[in-house]
Amino acid sequence: AVVMSNERSASAGNVSVDGAEVNHQWSKGWEFEESFSTLVAGTLEGAVRYFSLLRPFSELWVARQFAGMTDYHREFQSCNRAFAVDPARRLDRWCGTCDKCCFVDLVLAPFVAAEELSAIFSGNEPLANPALIEQFRALLGLGGHKPFECVGDVAECRAALQAATGRVGGPGGAPDEGRDKGLDEGPGGTGGTGGAAALRPDPGRPPSRRLLLDKLAGEVEAAQGGV
Repeated sequence: AVVMSNERSASAGNVSVDGAEVNHQWSKGWEFEESFSTLVAGTLEGAVRYFSLLRPFSELWVARQFAGMTDYHREFQSCNRAFAVDPARRLDRWCGTCDKCCFVDLVLAPFVAAEELSAIFSGNEPLANPALIEQFRALLGLGGHKPFECVGDVAECRAALQAATGRVGGPGGAPDEGRDKGLDEGPGGTGGTGGAAALRPDPGRPPSRRLLLDKLAGEVEAAQGGV
C-alpha cells in the first residue's frame, strides 16, 4: 500500500474563478485520492492500494496530537522558505512571517504554551507580530481568499482562534461552557481527544500576543453576527 498523510481540509479550495473552484492542494484532496486510487487499483489489478490515513481528520486534530510530541517541537519545520528556488533565500528555520508560519502558529496556539511556541519560531512567533494581522484575516475568512499555501480551511482557523482565546462555546462563550461542535473528535469534527480544559487559553501569553488574538476573535464574532 501507498499510505499518505493528507488531512480532510486539503480538499477545501482557495478561490472560485468563473464558477470553478481552484485548490492549491488538489493533489492532496479527496477528489484526487478517490480518482487516483481507482486508477491504481484498476491498472495494477488490486496489487497496490493508495489512500491517506489522515483523511478523516482535520489540521486542528493533527495539531492537538502533535502538541504532545514535545521531542519533535524543535525539529519540525513547515515553512516553505526551506524550499526557496534561490539558495540565498533558503532558511533552516521558520521565517515567522509567511502564511504557512501564521497558520501553524494559529493551529498550535490552543494546545502549546506561548513560551514553547516562541522557542519553536526562534523568538519570531507570528501571533506576537501585529504587522501580520492581514495574513491572519485571510486565514480566518475576513478578507481576500484562502492563501495559496497548504493551510487549513476557514472553519478550522476560526475554531483554533476560538479555542486559543477561550471562546470555545462560540461568540462570548467561556472556556468551561463546553467544546464547540467543530472541535469534536473523529471524522466529522475539527478536534481530537480531551475536554474543554485542554482548550483553555494560556494566561502566560505576552500582552501583544493576547491583544492580536482577542482583536481577531472580536472580528470573527462580528462577521458571524455575534456582536
